[in-house]
Amino acid sequence: MQGKELRDVLTLAKTHGGRWAAIAARRVNRGDAIGALLFLLATTVFSVITVRMMGSHASLSFYDLLRLLNGGDVQGAMSGEGAGAGIYALLWLLAVFGPLLPSFLSHRGAKLAYFLPVALWGITLAGVLSEVRELMNASRQLSGFMGGSRASRNMAGDIASTIWNSLSFGFGFYLSLVLAVCFAVRGVAALRRRA
Repeated sequence: MQGKELRDVLTLAKTHGGRWAAIAARRVNRGDAIGALLFLLATTVFSVITVRMMGSHASLSFYDLLRLLNGGDVQGAMSGEGAGAGIYALLWLLAVFGPLLPSFLSHRGAKLAYFLPVALWGITLAGVLSEVRELMNASRQLSGFMGGSRASRNMAGDIASTIWNSLSFGFGFYLSLVLAVCFAVRGVAALRRRA
């Protein structure tokens, strides 16, 4: 009897799921859906930053960068292991699927969901700048530990310069940034129309 009950549940789920998917497909704005899909790809598949050091290189997607910000483990983020994205994963989900919300809710507040991708960008940028600031403080402390001489200060500057020069921005960086700005512009236009 349990096999039959399971088949009945699966049949109901398939029937209702297909119906809900069809309703959602009719209601969702196609431009928003394409933008959300591209933002999903830009943040998970395409490289945002490539780091080249000591003859090797590692590419990080936007989501890998979020994992790095959450866990603080550079090696783990580059290898796909280590801590997950934590709270950043929730913010990422909201940024990817949030712009679809205005298609389902007519409330004026739902239009604010268009700003979620640019908010994720801002939060991520703030986190990266914080990590860079910590790295710079660590290099200053190292130079202070080494006596604070001019040579040690130059060494700290050289370390920071080498790290900066080893970075390059990938296609995911530009695509996700453009999509975030496009969604924000769409949000401003949607809010003005309803005013």
